[in-house]
Amino acid sequence: MPESAIKFGAYESAKRAFARLEGHNDPKRLKPTSQFLSGGCGGMVAQCFVYPLDTLKFRMQCEVVEGGLKGNQLIAATARKVWNKNGLLGFFRGLPLGLIGMFPYAAIDLSTFEYLKRTLLARKARLHGCHEDDVPLSNFTTGAIGAFSGGVSASVVYPLNVLRTRMQAQGTVLHPTTYDSIADVVRKTIQAEGFRGLYKGLTPNMLKVAPAVSISYVVYENSKRMLGLR
Repeated sequence: MPESAIKFGAYESAKRAFARLEGHNDPKRLKPTSQFLSGGCGGMVAQCFVYPLDTLKFRMQCEVVEGGLKGNQLIAATARKVWNKNGLLGFFRGLPLGLIGMFPYAAIDLSTFEYLKRTLLARKARLHGCHEDDVPLSNFTTGAIGAFSGGVSASVVYPLNVLRTRMQAQGTVLHPTTYDSIADVVRKTIQAEGFRGLYKGLTPNMLKVAPAVSISYVVYENSKRMLGLR
């Protein structure tokens, strides 16, 4: 919840800031470059805020063993283990790689969605002979272009997500400490599994990302209309 809220909030703020820099104060008239940068900024801001929770989630997924802790006890024990071993920095392990991956992911996702939405709205407005604000997209169309934009962006940056996840998960019961740095995880992954190893798990990730992004855009667009936001 906080990741989506922060991402969309930062994205809208960045669009307004770039619109002022362009001298027209209209986020709907942004140049493609500004639109792309706005999306990337929104994603990076959200990533910084929720990254410790992502780290905790990944480590919990790797800590569950038969007869081990579960539920809130596992959450607390995992957090203590990370803190005792690496302090606060332990929750941000792999953050630079995460930010490098999040910028193009969010930028491609949000800018692709906005481009497709504007194109479809302009076409629909021409057909009906009215203003674009008077012909909102259906939930099905919004969901479809959201799934497409999310799928494209997730595919482009997936190797970075694989490397980030391996950095976050190491040091758990099932994943001993293996990598010293970002360069080390890249080198060892390619040596052991080839370049195909960078795309391990892509299919289940796409099965998650497409509907998740689709639903988030449907909720986002409907929420903006309900609140009277443009």
